[in-house]
Amino acid sequence: MSIVIPYPPARGVLPRPRDLARLWREDRRTLLHELLLLFIGLGFLLPNEPIWSDVFYVGILPLFVCEWWKGRFRAGIEEWPKPLLAGGLLIGSFLFGTVLHMTSTPLLKASLFWMWNMACTGTFVFLLADAFCATRVFRERLMQVMIGFGAVNVLIALGRLAFRPLEWQGHILRMQGWGLTRHPILGAIIMGSVLLMAVHRGLATSRWRYWLAAVAALIFILLTGSRGPLLGVLCALPVMLGLKRPKVALGLAVAAMVAVAAFWVLDGSVVSRLVKEQLGRGDSHRLTIWSLSWQQIRQAFWFGHGPAWKLARPGETFPHNLFLSTWLYAGLAGVGALLAYLVMVGKSLFEARHKVEMPLCLAVLIHTLVSAMTDFGQVIKGPAPMWYIFWLATLFSAYMAPRGRRKP
Repeated sequence: MSIVIPYPPARGVLPRPRDLARLWREDRRTLLHELLLLFIGLGFLLPNEPIWSDVFYVGILPLFVCEWWKGRFRAGIEEWPKPLLAGGLLIGSFLFGTVLHMTSTPLLKASLFWMWNMACTGTFVFLLADAFCATRVFRERLMQVMIGFGAVNVLIALGRLAFRPLEWQGHILRMQGWGLTRHPILGAIIMGSVLLMAVHRGLATSRWRYWLAAVAALIFILLTGSRGPLLGVLCALPVMLGLKRPKVALGLAVAAMVAVAAFWVLDGSVVSRLVKEQLGRGDSHRLTIWSLSWQQIRQAFWFGHGPAWKLARPGETFPHNLFLSTWLYAGLAGVGALLAYLVMVGKSLFEARHKVEMPLCLAVLIHTLVSAMTDFGQVIKGPAPMWYIFWLATLFSAYMAPRGRRKP
């Protein structure tokens, strides 16, 4: 990927209107990076459909197409970072199943809809990778946006409880978020990444605002009653702390052991009852869903049924698993592309020359993959929460850095 010399970033986390106006006149490629950062932040504030999506359709996509047509992004594929190449291959792998199942007018309409999703997702992935490769400052600003706007999103979600009762499913809390975090499970996965970034910044700067943001994200996850994202955080956080602050990790391990002991001793406590209720939920029909998914995967083993396919189970239309979902929609070819993409992400991370953020990147990747085992669907859907849950998290974890510079 050819790298341009970026203009100095805006003062503060987000660009000012005059910065955007200057970039419109002088460097529209960097303008797209700034708009992308703004778009990511607005996902926490605006309703998902249609307002937030329209920001992408109107504010980013036409400008990207125009600049691509002018040759601003026409670098040779050999110059693209390997995670971007593998990501493009993964998105493209869904095309085979989509085209093969254009057998009727309704399926044709559905296929065209998913092709549009592929184009939008490909644009987002390309621009995000391009921004990471343009300047290292973009990573820092992205973390600030995720933490700051994520904390505001939690406040909005908690503020809405004053006007509507907290939702329960039986004895299980199911708080809805706002914007892209409206779905309890998907919102909790996004907040897991916010929590990890906030803890990383808190350890690096010792500023209380980051710790408050981390606590807010944790409260959000707990109130949604989402076990997969919580397990992802519990797996990722010790890894990050162990690599950054071994003594802190040891202290938390001791505290966890004390908490487990208290759970067994205080058998009638509120915490004990809540934990038992969570364990009593079983597998939430996941094993049944995975068994049904495998039966239908075998019907279109190599190239999948296409992303328009739905499971024949009321209320559960997708496999709730990253690998099974990819296999169902894109076949074994899609699973191979997914594995290649994850290998390239890991290879890029461990080959990075700057190791300061490696614990955070590894933790975000672990959180994403653990959460993906119970709750993921189509990675090509978008604009949608999957852009944050999968693509932003994995490209951030790839730790791509500027390779070189040239004048526009």
